[in-house]
Amino acid sequence: MSLHDSSRGLTAALVLAQTLAVVYTTGFVWTLQLMDYPMVARLREGASESYMAAHNQMFWRVLAPGLLVAGVTSVLLVLNRSRAVPLRAALVTLVLLILIMTLSGVVATPDRVDLAQHFSAAVHAHLIRVSWIRTVAFTAWSGLDAWLAWRLMR
Repeated sequence: MSLHDSSRGLTAALVLAQTLAVVYTTGFVWTLQLMDYPMVARLREGASESYMAAHNQMFWRVLAPGLLVAGVTSVLLVLNRSRAVPLRAALVTLVLLILIMTLSGVVATPDRVDLAQHFSAAVHAHLIRVSWIRTVAFTAWSGLDAWLAWRLMR
């Protein structure tokens, strides 16, 4: 086995792990966007706050594993990749990760915390708008990973 074959095998494993993590997380984010967040506005007063409090406790348990794998593999793909993964593509995964994490931590998390304390239509609408950006970013990342997997299979 040559060094190139070994590098390509590691790259393929990283791309596979990242693709599985990102596609899983993308599906979760689409579920939040189309079902979970819109339903919050339909709950009666008092119920939306308790729902969001429970949501906030469980949210990271579901999202964290996929984000952790996606984050680690993004960094590793920049540092250790074969020619099958263009540097530009590996860097785009990092940019998407940073965008998603920034929107999640700086904007969406405070909105979810606010909604757990008191429902506000304005905060809820803001959360949905910001979440659309994350949803599109995750969807783009899924597409990029599918393209990278295709490149490695040919």
